[in-house]
Amino acid sequence: MFFRHQSTKNTKFHLGGFCSLKNVKINKLIKRETMAGDKKDIPAELKLTYTDILSLGESNRPHELIDGEPVMGAMPSPQHQRIATKLGSALDNFVSSNKLGVVLSSPVDVYISETIVLQPDITFLSNDRQHIDDGTKYNGVPDLVIEILSDATEDKDRTFKFREYARGGATEYWIVSPKNKEIEVYCNSERGFQLLNTYRVGDVLNSSLFPNIHLSVSKVFG
Repeated sequence: MFFRHQSTKNTKFHLGGFCSLKNVKINKLIKRETMAGDKKDIPAELKLTYTDILSLGESNRPHELIDGEPVMGAMPSPQHQRIATKLGSALDNFVSSNKLGVVLSSPVDVYISETIVLQPDITFLSNDRQHIDDGTKYNGVPDLVIEILSDATEDKDRTFKFREYARGGATEYWIVSPKNKEIEVYCNSERGFQLLNTYRVGDVLNSSLFPNIHLSVSKVFG
């Protein structure tokens, strides 16, 4: 199968050994690859769906499905993982202690449509919205989504995901920049996400989702 593979240097397709796919799907992928090389828009009938992706099996699945295009992300760096662990643990401890809901780290599928399925780095799903968890994926965008930037993902995190998370109804979107050591907190509104605040080392982050959390930004990046 053809996956668009993210790297810090470039983006390209490569062929995996997914012989279990039906011929019609293989033909679809080959046609997609040809059109991608010509820089043409991919027709709706050639876009892959979540159902297509599930047929690959657990080990062969891409990380995300972006407008019908399967995307296999580069392995996260140690710095990314340290930040994800510290931030996720801080949120999970607070949420669990106050019985507010569930905090999960990637991978968890956030199903927006048959052709858009994303995997935020960290999610928070409140008690009131547990119904979107069907046991295998979230059928909708959770209350909070967090993305930790890298050179390979920043453009997508600030454009496509920014738009889809807002449309999907997330209350807040946090963008974490390891390079700048800051956390941008966006709050949803009728006009989409609006920047609420940018928290830097030395600041204490607070959120309407987590009353009195007093999250130390220094500890997240320390």
